Amino acid sequence: MDTHRERPVLRGLFAAALLWGRVLLLVVMLWDVLMSALTVDPPIRPTAEFRAALRTGEVTYAIVEESEGALRDLRWSTGALAWHRAGLSLPGDGYAQAELRKDLGAVRVLPPIDWRDTTARRNNLIPRWPFDIPVPYGGWLPGAAWVLTFLVMLGTPRPRLGNRWAWFWVFTVGQVGAIMFVALEPRPLWRAIAEDRPASSRMAGGQGCAFSILVGFASGIAFFGVGDAVEMIRRITGS
Repeated sequence: MDTHRERPVLRGLFAAALLWGRVLLLVVMLWDVLMSALTVDPPIRPTAEFRAALRTGEVTYAIVEESEGALRDLRWSTGALAWHRAGLSLPGDGYAQAELRKDLGAVRVLPPIDWRDTTARRNNLIPRWPFDIPVPYGGWLPGAAWVLTFLVMLGTPRPRLGNRWAWFWVFTVGQVGAIMFVALEPRPLWRAIAEDRPASSRMAGGQGCAFSILVGFASGIAFFGVGDAVEMIRRITGS
C-alpha cells in the first residue's frame, strides 16, 4: 500500500466534501434570506382579500402579530413568492383579533399560522431571520445551518479575515455574518480548493464591531430591495 499517494487523494476528497458542505450551508441560508425578505414589506391588500383567500384555501402561510390582545399586523402568502399585507390602518378596513380567530375557525383546512407577540421581549443580538423562516416545512434547516456555522466559527483557531471577536459581531450585529463566513472562510468559495493565501490584514474585535454596524445597515436595505425586486418581477411576468 502506497501511503504517500493515498494521503493527497484523501486530502482532496476531504477538501471536496468540505466545499460541498459549505455550498449546502450557503444555499440553505440564502433560501431563508429570500423567503424572509419577501415578508418584510409586501404590498398592501384589503382585509377582504385575505378573508376571501382564506375561505377558498388559497392562503398557504400567515404571520399574525399581536400586542396586548390586539391585532397589529397580518401578512399572508398565496404562493412561494406571493406575499401580501392586510391594510389594517386603511379607512374602513379594520380587522379585530376576534374576527380573525372566527374566520380561522370556520375553514376546513387551517394554513400554517405564525403567531407573534410583539410585546414579548426579544434578544436582538441574535438574528431573527434564521429562526423565523415563513415556510410550512423544513423551517428548522436555516436555524440549524446558522448554529452550525456559528459553532464552526468559534472553533476556528485563526480565521483568515478577522479574529473570532470580529466575526462574533458580524454574526450578531451584522446579521449576515454566517453567510459571509461560509462564503469567505477559510478561503473564498470560488477558490476553495486552491492554496491558502493569507489576508493582507485581519480585523480585530473593535474593527469587527464597527464593520458589523455597516454590514447590518446594508443587509437591512438589501432585505427591502430583494422583496421589492421579486414583487416587480411578479408584476412584469403576471405571476
